[in-house]
Amino acid sequence: MTFLAPENSLILVIDIQEKLVKAVDGQKVSDNASKLLKAANVLSIPAIITEQYPKGLGETMPELKDVANADFFEKTSFSALKTPEIFDKIKKSGRKKIILCGIETHICVYQTAIELIENGYEVYLLKDVCASRDAKNSECAFDLLQSYGIKISCLEIVLFEWLKSSKHPKFKDVQSLIK
Repeated sequence: MTFLAPENSLILVIDIQEKLVKAVDGQKVSDNASKLLKAANVLSIPAIITEQYPKGLGETMPELKDVANADFFEKTSFSALKTPEIFDKIKKSGRKKIILCGIETHICVYQTAIELIENGYEVYLLKDVCASRDAKNSECAFDLLQSYGIKISCLEIVLFEWLKSSKHPKFKDVQSLIK
């Protein structure tokens, strides 16, 4: 097993959209996703952002669109990998460590995580960048996903694992995101 590094990671943000954020009281999730995407920009980590049926659920939160240097994809299936363009983009990245977050934990995030594992990816699910309408559904999903081998983590753990040291040339830039 190797540590997370900017050169082996890809960020996959699932459905952090206007109506979903309101339904799950997810402003903190959106704020943390914004920090994750800002760090991705600083460290040159590719990111993919999905939108589940944006006509009905609204667009990706503006604070994510404003900072994201990401590829955006619409989808209607719960697993992002069921949308061929998304799965192709992941495969073409050559990166095997997927940093996963989004809404709703027990539906779209869950199904995407399972399918990533089934396709040989190492998945890091950021607990503080995920939500469901009912917190019990999220907790159940985290427990079940961990049993499948998904690593349950948090935003700051991943950020500092990418940096490895306070001597990293981008340390202050990334640290400033969480202060």
